[in-house]
Amino acid sequence: MTGDPKMRPNRHDLGRVFNEVPELYDRVRPQYPDELFADLGAVTSMDERSSVLEVGCGTGQATRSLAALGCSVTAVEPGADMAALARHRIASFRNVEVETSTFEEWDNRGRRFDVLVAASSWHWVDPSIGWQRAHDMLHPGGWMALLGHVVVRRPGEPEVYAETADLHERFCPGNPDWGHPPLEEDVRGTDEGWGLVDDPGELFGPTIVAQRS
Repeated sequence: MTGDPKMRPNRHDLGRVFNEVPELYDRVRPQYPDELFADLGAVTSMDERSSVLEVGCGTGQATRSLAALGCSVTAVEPGADMAALARHRIASFRNVEVETSTFEEWDNRGRRFDVLVAASSWHWVDPSIGWQRAHDMLHPGGWMALLGHVVVRRPGEPEVYAETADLHERFCPGNPDWGHPPLEEDVRGTDEGWGLVDDPGELFGPTIVAQRS
């Protein structure tokens, strides 16, 4: 980022903004297609016997879909208000537990999981801690799944992000890529994935990329 380092927003400070308006966040945040979780189940062999750790569950949008697969879900969310709304949203499921904590400081009480899922949340985790913790909390042969939305543009359509670049610079300075989303055809034509934050090194095996819209 550019400018005075003292004026740069901290990743946890930015994340706390969502916690102040959980209902609004839940209403406007894009949902995840059911096919995405069908793909996740097929790739990881996730079923009702599986244990899943969800990092940064927010208001429980992805949590509901994970719980519907029948697996046991432990969801970790640092925002108290977001976690409270998530508990309300998933109250009908008996196979989900929501705990309020950052992933970096969360006490797993020695538990290990078959799958770790982070839906549009892994970028909030400190990579110097997160990748190793994720690896250590998985059973041997376990899976880590990073889910997210990719903003794309199509030829001839208005450049909405470019037109609002001043707002992005105001609230998230030094992030020029926000004003220039990739072309849809470029996203669909790659198997390398988009938006990964930092490199986990050799902690995990080859990446599998699946796209749904």
